[in-house]
Amino acid sequence: MSKPTTTMQYLRIGQLAARSGVSAKALRLYEQRGLLKPCAHSEAGYRLYGPDALRRLMQIVVLKRSGFSLAEIGRLFTRDAAAAASLFAARIETLERDLADRAQALKTLRRMAWHAGSASTIDLDQLLESIHMGNNLKLDLSDAERDVVRQRAEQIGSDSMKALRSAYPELIAQMRAAMQAGTPATDASVVAMAKRYRALAPVMPDVDPGVRKRIVDSLGARADVMAEHGLDPALFRYLCDAIDAAKGSAAK
Repeated sequence: MSKPTTTMQYLRIGQLAARSGVSAKALRLYEQRGLLKPCAHSEAGYRLYGPDALRRLMQIVVLKRSGFSLAEIGRLFTRDAAAAASLFAARIETLERDLADRAQALKTLRRMAWHAGSASTIDLDQLLESIHMGNNLKLDLSDAERDVVRQRAEQIGSDSMKALRSAYPELIAQMRAAMQAGTPATDASVVAMAKRYRALAPVMPDVDPGVRKRIVDSLGARADVMAEHGLDPALFRYLCDAIDAAKGSAAK
């Protein structure tokens, strides 16, 4: 790389970091990834960055703030129109989904704020559980259907919720052992476990079967959420089948 005839218009890496607000470590990473290149080197070998490098850095910053990864930014810099269109479409879809989730979270918080300011006895445990169930699962449900899920959490109550949290690990371990042993979900011993679960977490009138199926399918597609609760898709469905059997036996 050529040496500049004058260094007046150039910045060393520390100066570029100070000017841009991007750390020197990040600048070196961008250079390693081929996203940013010094315009020249000084006689002492220092990297020197001119207006073109600063302009490229600002592009990187804008794209990162828009949610693009460094690998995606590298693809955008290839000037491949088809790749750019695909990347922008995917990012727009993600942002639209995030906006919908945030709007739903805002609606939930407004409801909870109303409860907190009313005569309701809802406490922090119920609030957090309601937010978790209504939003964190990110189910593809209508507003009315989400309300059913949130109201379930509110109606459980803090005492029942604490008891459920305490008993839940043992119940799930017993359920898993029964499933792995090949015991049918309709077996009396498994149904008894499901009844214990239902006794700890009383619910609203049954959710519409179509909605329930979508909840099960959505949870089955979210391995991360399932793992948080010690579940996997097979065990979750086994538990649901046992709860159905428990409901059936209670109705007789």
